Amino acid sequence: MISSFTRCAAFGVGVLALSAFSTVDEAKADTLEIAYLSPSFDISDAWERVYHAMRGRLDEKGVDYNVQQLAVANATDHAGQLAQVESVIQRGVDYVFLGATEYESAIPALRKLKAAGIPTVVYNFLEPHEDEQARAMRYIAFDHEEGGRLAGAWAALAVDGKGKIAILQGVPGVVSDKRMNGFRSIVENFPDIEVLVGVHTDFDRVKAFDATQNLLAAHDDIDLIYGVSTAVGLGAGQAVRQAGKSEEIMTMGFGGTGDEITAMAEGWLSASPLRCIDDSGVAVADAFIQEMNGEDVSVVWSGPFRMIDAETDAAAMVEQCTRYSRAAMGR
Repeated sequence: MISSFTRCAAFGVGVLALSAFSTVDEAKADTLEIAYLSPSFDISDAWERVYHAMRGRLDEKGVDYNVQQLAVANATDHAGQLAQVESVIQRGVDYVFLGATEYESAIPALRKLKAAGIPTVVYNFLEPHEDEQARAMRYIAFDHEEGGRLAGAWAALAVDGKGKIAILQGVPGVVSDKRMNGFRSIVENFPDIEVLVGVHTDFDRVKAFDATQNLLAAHDDIDLIYGVSTAVGLGAGQAVRQAGKSEEIMTMGFGGTGDEITAMAEGWLSASPLRCIDDSGVAVADAFIQEMNGEDVSVVWSGPFRMIDAETDAAAMVEQCTRYSRAAMGR
């Protein structure tokens, strides 16, 4: 079912695709057809981990399934994702995992999925859409604002309640705003902390790198940079490392992914709120299984965070939180 990541073009949209549906002759009559759409494989390894955790759970429960996995080229390609949704509806699927590029932008796709009678899980958002015709079966996420607050508490302590902190944003919208606002709600309680709100980086590592270089050129007294995602934090950390200032300027990401943990061990990322990411993949699979069995599916699932840094002994938690995906990804 799954092959290596390959670049392709489908329905006029640049995508990354893993696997394809089995042919009619190959597929069993009771095989579930699942479409898995994410906003970009380059954002972090979280999307890949959720995918493998979902598959691991389905395998564990003895479910026979095929998966088509698609991703738009970047997290701002809202029209591209809608085109992908239209394509999987046309082809015919039983369930859809929608890693929406943004909350509001997902509404047209969700309306089409609802009209087609395809149960859908929306990932990375916790608030069910008010429009019943656009409301998904389940919303799965880790509370972005809570993660931001944890990051803010760590940052305030790390700078001893004084200094200059810069924030690099992601894609304009709910996710970036909540991660930033949660952080600001903590650090702005300290009158001796100055907060600089930086540019939107579209959750892109290269853009975050460039934005950090601009910050460093304009402000030679920054103490800490908080990036609101894995990619943003790593881009900031790389720029600070290239400038030879990793000992002077702390950098933070969001998600506690494998790449972030590696960067912490290497000394060029300082901290991140860690999500137990495989648990959310299990929640995706369980929603499909429960619906398939005619059981009630809770509309919202939210997972916890734990703040980690270079000094944290998080080995046991990481092992638990990647129990499905680690075997598939090798890390």
